[in-house]
Amino acid sequence: MQQHYKALTFRFLLILFFLNLYSQQSISQIVDFNKIVTPEGQRPANFEDYLVQLAWLNSPQTQILNFEKTKEEMEVDLKRTEWMDDMSFSFNINEVSLENVLAPDPNNFVLYPLYQFSAAVSLGSFTNTKKERKLEEVDVKIAEMEANEHKMSIRAETLFRYNKLLLAIETLKVRVKAEEVSKNTFDLAQRRFKNAELDMEDMLRASESYSAATEKRLSAETNIELAKLSLEEMIGVKWEVAKRFEGKYKKSGN
Repeated sequence: MQQHYKALTFRFLLILFFLNLYSQQSISQIVDFNKIVTPEGQRPANFEDYLVQLAWLNSPQTQILNFEKTKEEMEVDLKRTEWMDDMSFSFNINEVSLENVLAPDPNNFVLYPLYQFSAAVSLGSFTNTKKERKLEEVDVKIAEMEANEHKMSIRAETLFRYNKLLLAIETLKVRVKAEEVSKNTFDLAQRRFKNAELDMEDMLRASESYSAATEKRLSAETNIELAKLSLEEMIGVKWEVAKRFEGKYKKSGN
C-alpha cells in the first residue's frame, strides 16, 4: 500500500513538472510584435531595428493592411446599429371620426380609436446581426494577424538585404587587397622579365592573375551597388541617407 502511494505521488509530481515546463515554453513562445518592428514614434533600439522600422513605415503594403483593418472595424460599428434598419413605424389618423369629434352632429358616428401608432421590428435581426458582428470582429483579428505577419516578413527581408550589403562591402575589402598583391606581383614580374630574370610563361601567368584580381574587384563593387539598390527598395530611402543614423546609434552604444 505504501509503495502504491509513493508511485502515485511520483506520477503526480511528474505530471506537475511537465505541465509547468509546457506552460513556461508556451509563455516564452509568445511574440511581442512591437519588438519585431518598433512602433511609429518610438526610437528603435539599434541601427538594424531602425532600418526595419523604416522599411515598415515606407511599405505600401503596410498602408494597405492598415486600411483593411480600419475597414473591418467600421464594418463592426455598422453591425452594431444595423438592427435599426429593420425597425418600422406607422401613424394613421381616422380623419372622418376626428372631423365628427371636432364638429359633433347627432347623425354622425364616431369610431375609435381616432389614431393609431405602431412600431415593428424583426426579432431575427437581433440574433442575426449579433452573429454577423462577431464574424466582422473575427475579420478584424485576421487583419491584425496579417499585419503582424507582414511585420515578420518585413524584418526578415530587410535584415537579409542589409546583411547582404555588409557581406558585399567586406568582400570588396578582400578583393582590393588581393588586387594590390597581384599588382605588386605583376610589377615585380615585369621588372624581372625586363632583366631577363623571368621567362614569358611566368610573366603571362602574373599578368593573368592581376587581370583576374581586377575583374573580381570590379565584380565586388558592382555587387555593392546592387545590394544597395535591393536594400533601398525595402527601406524607401537612399542608403547614404539611412547610413547617417548609424553613427548616432554607435555613439549611444546601440
